[in-house]
Amino acid sequence: MKILHVIDSINLTQGGPSVSVPALAEAQAKQGHRVTIACRDYAYLGPMAKAEGVQVRSIPSSRWTKGQGGWGCSFRRLVEQEAEKADVVHNHGVWLAANYYARRAAVKAGKPLVISPRGMLEDWSLGRSKMRKLVAWMLFERENLRSAKLFHATAESEAQSIQAVLRRLVEGGRREVEGDRQPRIVVAANGVEVPEKIPDRETLERRFPELKGRRFVLFMSRIHRKKGLDLLLEAWVRQKTEAPSGLGLGLRLSELVLVIAGPEEDRGYAEKLKKEGGREVIWTGELRGEEKWAALGNAEFLVLPSHSENFGIVVAESLAAGRPVVTTNKTPWGAELALGDRRKEIADRGTMNLESRSCGVICEVTNLKRGLERMLGFSDKERAEMGARGREWMKKEFSWEAGAEKLIAAYKEIGVRR
Repeated sequence: MKILHVIDSINLTQGGPSVSVPALAEAQAKQGHRVTIACRDYAYLGPMAKAEGVQVRSIPSSRWTKGQGGWGCSFRRLVEQEAEKADVVHNHGVWLAANYYARRAAVKAGKPLVISPRGMLEDWSLGRSKMRKLVAWMLFERENLRSAKLFHATAESEAQSIQAVLRRLVEGGRREVEGDRQPRIVVAANGVEVPEKIPDRETLERRFPELKGRRFVLFMSRIHRKKGLDLLLEAWVRQKTEAPSGLGLGLRLSELVLVIAGPEEDRGYAEKLKKEGGREVIWTGELRGEEKWAALGNAEFLVLPSHSENFGIVVAESLAAGRPVVTTNKTPWGAELALGDRRKEIADRGTMNLESRSCGVICEVTNLKRGLERMLGFSDKERAEMGARGREWMKKEFSWEAGAEKLIAAYKEIGVRR
């Protein structure tokens, strides 16, 4: 099968999809398929992700092009050329020029269109930049969604968000959806690397000597408003000032420091937070390779306080490194707790609920302080056991191979035969 993946960028500082899309493409290539990624290369945003066995076709692009949403004839022509050679066009994301070009190329070449929204149809995301998205909706995004034969979600909660958007299309009379004409939604989780060995903490301390002798809690993600870092810092400061010096059974809050690791996508937002965090917060910037795994594997636990996630790859990576997690019920990892009466139905279909597996804590976005208190209330031994359970969970159920197989089967169901 010849598969074309279209995405605006796979430069590594661009967040989860810049890593997960190449990893999915690599897994498909390893299963014997001919896989191509068409993208822009924003060199100022760092190197592009690697994908063994995958042809990456990219257009060098500027900061100005990025700011304009990725429009440009050279990229459009590239996508159209690659779509002619492909059996299926798999588009990642919505609202950007790349997504319009993917649909246009698929229709022109007569190839099935698959869309992975990558979290961009979640309520939180839909509520941001409303005017710009309304214009994009009227100009091209509505037609993009109408043209898709298949949607790919990385969790059940994202599948529900996609269904809600499609339902609005139907109720608005803009789409006929009957019988086998209704687009299918396949849920295929992102995979995660499970390292054989965790680098020792000296790997991190050599670059950040202020960490020597300090136990730390970790935030690792893009520095973006969606990630709720402002709420985490507020909860952290409150925890420090209001809680007694000893919490739990062996973890002293006075010994803890908060490590914030990630690229500063919104510099104004980051600078404001740095002033509020004080000396008990260490900002490392983006960590990669051994430094990244040293941070994940030596933290007391990870905190991801997001307002919205379609997957939240860093949660899986923390569990793969054997460390428990505190996250919100706005991520798919807490989906079961947010679904009320549908809890059993979703659980039977494989929800990603940390607490049911005893390897993390779920809390409300607005009550991170309570989530921190609950995790700090466990002993060192209990947190280690939680992390060990999470690592085994990742080994058994989260592999790129499984996700690639699900998508290949779904491609075939919509008529791709090769």
